[in-house]
Amino acid sequence: MSILTRYVLRQHVGPFFFGFSIIALIFILNLLFRELNRILSKGLPLQVVGEFFLLNMGWIVALAVPMAMLTASLMAFGRLSADNEITAIKACGISMYRLILPVSAAAAVLTIFLIWYNNAVLPESNHRLALLIRDISRKKPTINIEPGVWYDDLSNYGLLVSEIEDSGRVSMVRNVLINDYSRYDVTTTITARRGYIQVNEKEGLLEFLLFDGEMQEINIKKPEEFRRLRFPRHIVRIDITDRFLKRSESSARGDREKSAAMMRKEVAEARTELAQKRAIIDALMGWYFNHYLGSSFGLPMPDSADSSSVLRKFLNLAPGSPGIATRGRVATTNHSADLKERDRAAQRMLQLRALQRHRTLKAQVRAQIGMIRSYKRRINSLSVEIHKKYSIPVACLVFVLIGAPLGVMARSGGLGVGGGISLGFFLIYWASLIGGEDLADRGIISPFLAMWSANIIVGIFGVYLLIQSVRETRFIQFHRIGPYLQENWQKLLLFGFFIKRKLATTDE
Repeated sequence: MSILTRYVLRQHVGPFFFGFSIIALIFILNLLFRELNRILSKGLPLQVVGEFFLLNMGWIVALAVPMAMLTASLMAFGRLSADNEITAIKACGISMYRLILPVSAAAAVLTIFLIWYNNAVLPESNHRLALLIRDISRKKPTINIEPGVWYDDLSNYGLLVSEIEDSGRVSMVRNVLINDYSRYDVTTTITARRGYIQVNEKEGLLEFLLFDGEMQEINIKKPEEFRRLRFPRHIVRIDITDRFLKRSESSARGDREKSAAMMRKEVAEARTELAQKRAIIDALMGWYFNHYLGSSFGLPMPDSADSSSVLRKFLNLAPGSPGIATRGRVATTNHSADLKERDRAAQRMLQLRALQRHRTLKAQVRAQIGMIRSYKRRINSLSVEIHKKYSIPVACLVFVLIGAPLGVMARSGGLGVGGGISLGFFLIYWASLIGGEDLADRGIISPFLAMWSANIIVGIFGVYLLIQSVRETRFIQFHRIGPYLQENWQKLLLFGFFIKRKLATTDE
């Protein structure tokens, strides 16, 4: 039995690494074509480009491993079935359940590894990648000075040279013309017969060492004044710090840059804030019911010692405060001649106060409800990411359940059948995850159902196929799949392209 276990696992090793390499290569090529223009236009060093693609391997590994497991199961069991080795193994009294057991154990090890990877390695990789992308977006293209071409990409400067000779880090130029617009009221024009240009990376400066030239200045506020100065040697320094890649650090992290423990802590804090907002609404409505209906109906009543600034602000407008009470007593105790007029004025004032309280109460309740909805959306979003860190690794086990019986039924270990079926299931699986994530973020379904429904459905279907495979019942007509794919390959290709773009957008 140990020989059989090693043999079955050995049949999966080659297809697994082959499938992983192909899938990773597809993701890298897609990333390369999408980001090639940005990389080339920014003039990034080779080590930065390598770091960019290496950090992108973080999420590529997390996605490619489950799909490679599905491809390996399809190809390995398909080859065993095509060579009648499955029949020989069954003839020895070994069931299909025993045959799939070592593969399931290996998939369980991969699942545990991916769970650790998604919580320890992937968040840090995504965080560093996000910082690098932000730093790259800030960097402006490198300086590319061409002879005879006016160069005005420098901030507040224009440059023209007739000849340029590159020699290492220093370039020799002839017939230099520089327009300086750094001062809003003075325009400076510098010309020189020859000079040298070098980039000072340490200080972030573009330095010009000019010889045999002259400087002309015109003051816009005083156009009658003109300054002209000849020089044998002059140095011009231009700030180009934005042309260099500056690496930044930040403690702020997005959802995909956090581990499950970080997000659980944030969910707990959001639930605490959610409970506080609900308590504020209960206290406001309790005061309202008690004041106008004589009973709070079990809702808590706010008091002056309440720590919430919202309740303190509202209590300042409530009846019984010194300002309102005093005005009420003045209206009732004054027995002057114009008592009726004062009483009407006091009543109008009390009505305005009551209207102000109503409006304030309504605005505060709406504001708290808006915050509650915001916290709920945040909790749903974080819960989706938490479940995703576990549901995708568990897909390794699910894909073994679906891949082994499909491979046996297909009776072919070729790359076409294995790759085609695995691609179809993977597209359906990811379409379910993306749709479920969107529904969970909107609060339509629970985050658990959004992230685990695909595993549950595919797993149940896999168990059913496994039982049918043990019974040697075939209900999938694989000989019809080839002609169908030939007739509808364009539609499937468009569908796959749409899912790929949606997946790439979600990962970003």
